Amino acid sequence: RLLCSGRSRFEATTVIRYGQGSRLAPHFDANRAASAEDGARGGQTLATVLCYLNDVPEGAGGRTRFGRLGLDVDPRKGQALLFFPADAAGAFDERVEHEGEAFTGEGGAEKWVARIWMHQD
Repeated sequence: RLLCSGRSRFEATTVIRYGQGSRLAPHFDANRAASAEDGARGGQTLATVLCYLNDVPEGAGGRTRFGRLGLDVDPRKGQALLFFPADAAGAFDERVEHEGEAFTGEGGAEKWVARIWMHQD
């Protein structure tokens, strides 16, 4: 169903740069309850795609961590991570709380990610 979804269900791609010391605290991409903001965006966030745009030096951190699932994903250029913050009916899934691990960025290294969100109709 994801691949057959119309363009209107997707937010514009957001490109995120992580420099030295950057991190993203644990958070959810979906909301526990519907809000006016959700409605303005097209509804609950059903899917998140993270596209890793560059390789990160070994030991530099920057992993995407799903603490409740005990899962860490290393950023690798050309790979994408797909996960579902809510089910097709919009029910929130607290298991997919995630964070961007601190990135050391030594030697001027950076981490680049493109994020795409798909919403309900």
